[in-house]
Amino acid sequence: MNRKKLSTKDVRNETIKLSCNSGAGHLAPSLSTIEFMTVLFNEYLTYNTDNPEDEFRDRVVFSKGHGAYAYYVILNKLGFIPDYELETYHNGSSLKGCLVQDKRYMLEASTGSLGHGLPIAAGMAKSFKLQSKKNKVICIVGDGEMQEGSNFEALAFAYRHKLDNLLLIVDANDFQAMDRVGDVALDNDRLSKVLSVYVEEDCFFDIDAHDESILKESFKNFFDDSVKKNSFSICIARTIKGKGLPLIESQAKYHFRCPTEDGYEYSEDENE
Repeated sequence: MNRKKLSTKDVRNETIKLSCNSGAGHLAPSLSTIEFMTVLFNEYLTYNTDNPEDEFRDRVVFSKGHGAYAYYVILNKLGFIPDYELETYHNGSSLKGCLVQDKRYMLEASTGSLGHGLPIAAGMAKSFKLQSKKNKVICIVGDGEMQEGSNFEALAFAYRHKLDNLLLIVDANDFQAMDRVGDVALDNDRLSKVLSVYVEEDCFFDIDAHDESILKESFKNFFDDSVKKNSFSICIARTIKGKGLPLIESQAKYHFRCPTEDGYEYSEDENE
């Protein structure tokens, strides 16, 4: 399969640019996803740039829909989302602050109302199994989002039906909308232990998700159909919220806040 290779540096720069040029918040939760998203699209996902609705494509359900800017940038760089949608973001674009399903752009589900993406993804995975199809389903959730009970119903469903075509990636950046996750509910070390019991040992990994080499090695087992798996897979992706922009890294207020509100100015030269 011929793929256009994505650069994490380019994706990060364009993601910062998208937020700053439009004045849109939710930049920080977008920046923590970049390495694992680029590795997925560069190395593993099946998709057709000539046909975003190709029936053989893998499905990405981006459940933490409020952190979708990097996902928009990636889909734009691959040719799925046209330039004008990013250029008019927050000013007439059909793209929203939280994901809205649009099969033209390979946006598979409307998300952002947290706790819905994983149940949708589990249903997709079960459907593919019933049809004996090889499509994979990847669901990206936030660590704060894992406080939703609907996610644990979906985990039980995925365990019961041995959905080995489902990969859950938890963006464990330690922050949710208003605070650290550990100050609201389970910290990520405890959450990791809880989630590990839902899958077989070789289908669970807790990793530094800003290290592309570790990501490539970790995802390999899930995507290799020659490896027999007895459960779905879970990746606890340890990340830094706001990664790559020191002003907003690991700062709770920048879940919503655009850095331009505090005097930051995006510069093409600075970010080359």
